[in-house]
Amino acid sequence: MLTAAVVSTLCFGCMGRFLSEGMGAARGASGKLVEIRKTPDLSRYTGLRVEQITVAQGLRAPSDMPSMIRKDLAATAEKKGLSPDGQPGLTLSGQIVHYEPSSTTDKAIGPLEEVVVRARLIDAQSGNLVAEANLVGRSKAISSSGTKSVSAGVAKAMNQWLKQGGLRKDGEKEED
Repeated sequence: MLTAAVVSTLCFGCMGRFLSEGMGAARGASGKLVEIRKTPDLSRYTGLRVEQITVAQGLRAPSDMPSMIRKDLAATAEKKGLSPDGQPGLTLSGQIVHYEPSSTTDKAIGPLEEVVVRARLIDAQSGNLVAEANLVGRSKAISSSGTKSVSAGVAKAMNQWLKQGGLRKDGEKEED
């Protein structure tokens, strides 16, 4: 009985990892929003221009990551109906403040790769800070790690942020 229990537990661990990898491949990296300031109603805005994404001094991150994140954030804004030259508009600036690459140890226990972007939304006309948050892209499976995947996770976090500010696509329902 004991042997059967141990063997089934070991198999469940392997099966759990197998299921986790399958979900990682299907859903990609996760996005998490951590607000620094409560996000106000953003529904009056029709424009959003993404400025350069920088990397905090001394932080080692892949050289293509800032431009990839910028592109993904701009695409997310477009999907929400925010054009780069829409008025009234917002500008988004961001800095990669944390990057954790995957490693051999992480492949056994996860999470595998993570990036945190400190993002600020500024009213384009007044120059006033409107909202500030950390946008986190996190891989939880080998199949969802890599620069492209965690960048898409940051974009998922921005999508949550814009939703929280009242920006929804046509037909998109408000979550409770």
